[in-house]
Amino acid sequence: MRNFMLGAAAAALMLSSVAPAYAGDPAEKAAKEAAKAEQKRMKELRRQYGDGPYPDEIAAYVAQRPEPLRPAYQLLYTEGENVSVLNFERIGLAALQLGYYKDAEFALDQALSRIEAIYAKDAQAEKARALFHKESNKDYKGEPYERAMAYYYRGLLYLRAGDYENARASFDTAEFQDTVSEDETYQSDFALMNYMSGWASHCLGQDSRAKDAFAAAAKANPKLAAPDAGANTLFVAELGLAPIKAKGGAQNQMLVFQAPTAATENEVVFSVAGQVRSKAYSGEFHPLLASSVYEQATTRGGRPIQGILNGKAQFKSATDTVGAVSTAVGAALLESGLGSNNSGMANAGLAGMGFGLAMKLLSHAAKADADIRAWDNLPGAVYLAAARVPASSIKAAAAYRHDAAALELTGNPVMVASPDKCTIVWTRSRSALGITNPAPGIDAGVLRARAGNRIAAAKDKLFRTALVSDGAPSIAATPTALAR
Repeated sequence: MRNFMLGAAAAALMLSSVAPAYAGDPAEKAAKEAAKAEQKRMKELRRQYGDGPYPDEIAAYVAQRPEPLRPAYQLLYTEGENVSVLNFERIGLAALQLGYYKDAEFALDQALSRIEAIYAKDAQAEKARALFHKESNKDYKGEPYERAMAYYYRGLLYLRAGDYENARASFDTAEFQDTVSEDETYQSDFALMNYMSGWASHCLGQDSRAKDAFAAAAKANPKLAAPDAGANTLFVAELGLAPIKAKGGAQNQMLVFQAPTAATENEVVFSVAGQVRSKAYSGEFHPLLASSVYEQATTRGGRPIQGILNGKAQFKSATDTVGAVSTAVGAALLESGLGSNNSGMANAGLAGMGFGLAMKLLSHAAKADADIRAWDNLPGAVYLAAARVPASSIKAAAAYRHDAAALELTGNPVMVASPDKCTIVWTRSRSALGITNPAPGIDAGVLRARAGNRIAAAKDKLFRTALVSDGAPSIAATPTALAR
């Protein structure tokens, strides 16, 4: 018995000597308390924000982006996949203006990869387009003119880098995007894209191909003559403000376009200075209107449209209003159950009542389907001029006029790049910056509904995860200096 008691005492003594390494260890206790606190914090975050994004995640992602672009990147991160193309486009254009070319390339490539999935020139994209048209609450991909402009900006970046093959491919694809919608195809009339494609071929020394592209540009816009054989500099100026999207029709079911009233500039002059063999050089160049972005938005194949209804263009004619109303009534009948097998009864009922009363009764069945999400920092028009300019130490500035009178605008940087055989000079009269609010037409209610939908929330969570790990330029990627 005595030996047993001694053994128990020895065991107790041994346990007491090692106990601090277990439950009594301060480090382990602190780790357990931290884990409990984190669980509590995550539980509270899930209660408030569901699957996210959470404030600390947003802050961590945004902190790695260039300071002037952080508000735009925050919108990209928080609004999710549904409007990612639009947010990438806005970031791409703002980054281009600021000289953050890596950010611009990254953002536009992300937008274009999503556009390609639906609007590429292949059978797989055609099938995806058919499905895309039938979906409700579709991910934004943009109208034809918006998709074309995304490829245009990517092409500008390729020109800046001296990658003329990819530049031409971008401008050719931009022309294609102007011809295709969800359900229809049209003849191209985007002179700007033809000319830019011709310029890329010109820089490659492919004269025959350049000649064809310039001829196509002149066919759409006779003022766009082919450049001289020795031209080595292309001046590109973007003037005005983007087209405005609005809802039209009795049930707000039609997408219509409005011209912005604040943009008054209609002329641009480039002043160029430099040194050529120790001699000063200077000159002025007056670009001509290549294409109006507003006209591209409001035409299909050169024909003016009243608006877009159910993915199809409603062309302007004497029967525009009747055609639009008839389509709306037909859709309302189908949704209200008066169509299909009851079509005869429906026709009889409509014939026996006043048109206004019929529209009032049907208004509850029709949906306001017009998608007015818009790329708001696009220009209203693009002007071009090609010339032979000494490529040594060029600096350029731009001035804008309205009706031959000087117009005071906030000066924007002028990008000048001479990577190889050709120089590209680019600027815009209106700033693409100031992206602090969601793009026009984005419905906050839709975003909240997506956050409450498990499938949509999971999709957005995957999108955010990809954003963090996709190799996007970080704050270390400083902008390239721009001439002013």
